[in-house]
Amino acid sequence: MILLIIFSPYKIELKKPNNKWERFLELIEIELLRKEVASKEDFALELFVELALSTGARLEGILNIKKKDLALSTKSVTISDFKTRSTYTGFLSKRALEMINQIYTALSPNDFLVNKPKATIQNVLQPLLNKLFNQNLDISDATNRVVVHTLRHTFASHLAIKGTPILTIKKLMNHSDINHTLRYAKLMPDSGREMVEMLYE
Repeated sequence: MILLIIFSPYKIELKKPNNKWERFLELIEIELLRKEVASKEDFALELFVELALSTGARLEGILNIKKKDLALSTKSVTISDFKTRSTYTGFLSKRALEMINQIYTALSPNDFLVNKPKATIQNVLQPLLNKLFNQNLDISDATNRVVVHTLRHTFASHLAIKGTPILTIKKLMNHSDINHTLRYAKLMPDSGREMVEMLYE
């Protein structure tokens, strides 16, 4: 028996599957989520979702917002970013402000806006996300599954869709590297989509 070994002159590189995030919530999905969360009659959970959609902050950043971090006159909030070990300024939507106003006077300066442990938020919110958006999706499908962190990507994606300059998105997301922000450029109005749509008309 002769063993024949053939060496190919071509370098074949096996690429790993692309598990990069692509999913964000469409406007209709945001409303579905708001209704589902409201049905739980859990004010802290509702406020968490609105702060996530308004600031794009990570879960830990939102849970560490205290009353003293708010500046209602400028509709802004100081957010701690534990990933980059820094703080930055986020801004509050009308809906988030209305909710904060409901509890503002009852809070002391060092009180947290969302007084719930990280595990509680995850254990309550993730099943809701699964029910609404992850039916029939494989648990390993990181590209399409909606998780709590998807709210951060939703914030940035809709900024891009509205035409927000990429450097402004970088600032609002507190990205340390512009390459992290550039993933949203394909959603911007000047991405070339409009040019392609009228190419052969």
